[in-house]
Amino acid sequence: MSNGEEHELFQQARAGDRAAFDLLQEALETPVGRFVRRLVGDSDEEDDIVQDAFLALYMNLERLDSSEHLRPFLFRVVRNLCYDELRRKGRFQYVSLDGSPDDSDISLPFLVDGRLPLDEKLHWVQLCSEVLRAIERLPELQRQTMILYCEEELSYAQIAEAMATDIGTVKSRIYYGRQNLRKLLKPEILEALGIEKDSLKA
Repeated sequence: MSNGEEHELFQQARAGDRAAFDLLQEALETPVGRFVRRLVGDSDEEDDIVQDAFLALYMNLERLDSSEHLRPFLFRVVRNLCYDELRRKGRFQYVSLDGSPDDSDISLPFLVDGRLPLDEKLHWVQLCSEVLRAIERLPELQRQTMILYCEEELSYAQIAEAMATDIGTVKSRIYYGRQNLRKLLKPEILEALGIEKDSLKA
């Protein structure tokens, strides 16, 4: 779904169009479910968390000024619901991070170009899997930030809103997340991705 389509459905849903909200939910259920699984793993509560998040969205549509706040609000609700689930299971861990932001970017091929030859596609899928496994080993707040940034493609501002923090903290978490990924990934993986292991040392 394009940003324009999402914006149009948001406006219609906000005006009381239930069919538009259902279409919006259908389009967003996949990334929301993926985020739940990344935070809590396989859980019998996943469907309940997803449904509770969309119920909260529906009940708060009038409070959202524009569609730009839609995903941040939804992911923030999901994050809080996941925390509740992790607390219930005794698995909640909160890690505080501080540091200097760095705006330089790393290109991570989470979306593999479907036009690539099969052997190249498999190569990139393997590299992506290595990166995703490394992200799972990051400190919790870095991990969540990198998931929202790399996989869900939220902007710094949207991530800050979703995680109830400021843009500077988001940049800091991404910076240190990148640094830690360099330490976690094997040299041959970094080389294949075209990333210098020491290129962004503080």
